[in-house]
Amino acid sequence: MNGKELFAIMAKGEIPPVIPFIPTIFEHSAKVIGKTPSEIAQDEDLLVESQLACYELYRHDLISIGVDIYNVEYEALGAKVKFPENEELPSISEIMVSSIDDIDKLTVPDPERDARMPMFLNAVQRINEKVGNEVIVNGTIVGPFTLASIMRGFENFVMDLVMDPDFAFKLMEFANKVSLAFAKSFIKRGVGLSINESWIAPPLLSPAFYADNVVEYEKKLIQDIKKLGQKNVALISGGDTTDILDDMITTGTSLLLADSECDRQYYKKACAKNNILMRASIASIIVESGDDAEMKRAAYEVIKDCRDYSGFIFGCGIVSYDTLPENVLKLKDIVRNYND
Repeated sequence: MNGKELFAIMAKGEIPPVIPFIPTIFEHSAKVIGKTPSEIAQDEDLLVESQLACYELYRHDLISIGVDIYNVEYEALGAKVKFPENEELPSISEIMVSSIDDIDKLTVPDPERDARMPMFLNAVQRINEKVGNEVIVNGTIVGPFTLASIMRGFENFVMDLVMDPDFAFKLMEFANKVSLAFAKSFIKRGVGLSINESWIAPPLLSPAFYADNVVEYEKKLIQDIKKLGQKNVALISGGDTTDILDDMITTGTSLLLADSECDRQYYKKACAKNNILMRASIASIIVESGDDAEMKRAAYEVIKDCRDYSGFIFGCGIVSYDTLPENVLKLKDIVRNYND
């Protein structure tokens, strides 16, 4: 069965006959075609080639398109990206916002024109046209807290939320506008959508701090996206998000990541109660190691905890560039051949 058929079964509240398998593949796709992350991050044809090559190899059940996912919107705002020639990810080190006046000088980028936004839009569209009849293809955008933290610097921004909340909230409002503009262009292309918001997980933020300062902005972003006609929106944060799960659910997300550190039993009960898909994952470092026994142990722990939930999806963290393709295939074989 292909990914869309499995998701259709889950949408009816039924447990599919095989466990959906969704590794997160960004820079690893460059490895598969013998390129560097910087090469596929700057070349639409290579990005499309690399993701299609991975799908042909792994036949995973949902494709999310990205490379250096936390740079794309920021670059479109004017930040300079460093593209290393080695296996490292592209990066940005500059802080663009130092005062409230800096926010007023910024304009929401045009996703159809600015920096690499059009490249990712076109790549997602092309991939969807090629394999979208078999599998859901998602574009990726950055959540409001993470984008604001990148623009201001994480420690600076957290301090702003304490000492100058009006400034901090204005920056998150602007970040929401940027993310929504990007989302709108993906929606026009008929693809799915994931919001990446990995800087919210404890201990980076306390659960109370998240609830008081961040969740309402995520909720507004997801509500605005749904108003554009996108019914399903994934809110993705790595790390142990167990203590903020109840608040994340209020955003209206349709899919949450229970990363390897999370309390899967608590996650399962909460997701089942609210009809939310749960992508329960093992750590990507285990996949990179290629240790058969360790992969099987970790995978079986996840499956035993979650197999009885109709919304359960098996995943792993972002597959590293250095991970051998054979390791991902071994993991899929472990998941597909699991027997109670």
